[in-house]
Amino acid sequence: MGTNIHDPLCLTDTIDYILWDKDGRVKDQGHLVNQVQTLCKEIVVDALDTGTITAINWMAVGTGAGQNVAAAALSSKVSNEVLTAQTQPTSVTLQNVTTFTAITGTVTEAGLFNVAACTSGMQTYTDSLNVVMTSSDTLQLTWTITVS
Repeated sequence: MGTNIHDPLCLTDTIDYILWDKDGRVKDQGHLVNQVQTLCKEIVVDALDTGTITAINWMAVGTGAGQNVAAAALSSKVSNEVLTAQTQPTSVTLQNVTTFTAITGTVTEAGLFNVAACTSGMQTYTDSLNVVMTSSDTLQLTWTITVS
């Protein structure tokens, strides 16, 4: 008799954010659960097939909303930065950190990218941010992807 084993592979995606004013005081902080884009899932399958991937190295923020899992870019990008840190705290977790400055307005969306211009290649996405920034504020996003 055979045993029917069902152990689904899941990707989960969270953001921890913190906003500091010019004096280093915390103005806002939070934790969000986000959507993993179809492209990220395809890259996982490609890595299993070929053993190679184009790594996530950039993060972008914007003022738009409403991108679905097939979207390749933010709806209204205002800034993009190379990751300032990328670590693997566990064998199934990837953590990405980036800091944004000199933004005035409300940041509502963010994404992780494997393309420098952040105009395509979006791997994960959220439009659940509601972070009001002034030009002297600093926003740090810590984005964690976990495979379970």
